[in-house]
Amino acid sequence: MQNGIGVLANNRFRQPAQISLQSNGGYQTLNITLVGQQYPDYLILELSRQYRWQDVLPQLKANKTFAFTTVAASGEQITGTVDLLSMTQFPQKLLFVSYPREANIQPLRTSPRIPVNCSAELQLHHAEGNGNPLSGTVVDVSGKGIGFQYRGTQPVSLEGEDGLQASVTVTEPGNDLSLGLFHVKSLDIVGPGVWQFGLAFKNKPDEFQNLLGKLLMASSEVKALLSDNDIGFETLDNTLQAES
Repeated sequence: MQNGIGVLANNRFRQPAQISLQSNGGYQTLNITLVGQQYPDYLILELSRQYRWQDVLPQLKANKTFAFTTVAASGEQITGTVDLLSMTQFPQKLLFVSYPREANIQPLRTSPRIPVNCSAELQLHHAEGNGNPLSGTVVDVSGKGIGFQYRGTQPVSLEGEDGLQASVTVTEPGNDLSLGLFHVKSLDIVGPGVWQFGLAFKNKPDEFQNLLGKLLMASSEVKALLSDNDIGFETLDNTLQAES
């Protein structure tokens, strides 16, 4: 772990990021945009228009601290813990948060990757047996493999687990999608109680482009975009401040 102070000082603005909030006994990941900062005091984050303010406000008020993830201008993935300082919904839905603490800084994979957000199950294949599957999320895909996030205690230790393999299934209602078998390349903690597997295809799918399209269509953001619901565009103009 490294100190997060200054890690984003030279970062560009209008860049995608995510925050993770505790919600109803689980976690909710919100898409945001880093739109500004006052170094070293705070970052300014804009909530995506896909969210209704009245829907996310209870979670924001209940979470004084949450996980923050983005990619720095230097090309490194930054994951850390931030404190909510204040928030407003007019004229934009903005959150003011502290600079990341205890930032986990990781270089991105050399092959290009595309962010996705698909509910899935990961099954580890140990020599002594498989055990219970892990419910989580496929968070990105590249030509070499995928990233899978799981929330909870450390699911496995990779020490002495050379050659560990896993299978992943995207869990869509009535239409589960098997992604096949993977080599487990890494396991890192990327937030409070959040673990990320780096998984490499054992055999890259012959129809990789088709698989990529299915993952994108299964992503929660795409499904929200294609739904009939009117998302965003609130007209309320009152400003709300988080309790200090």
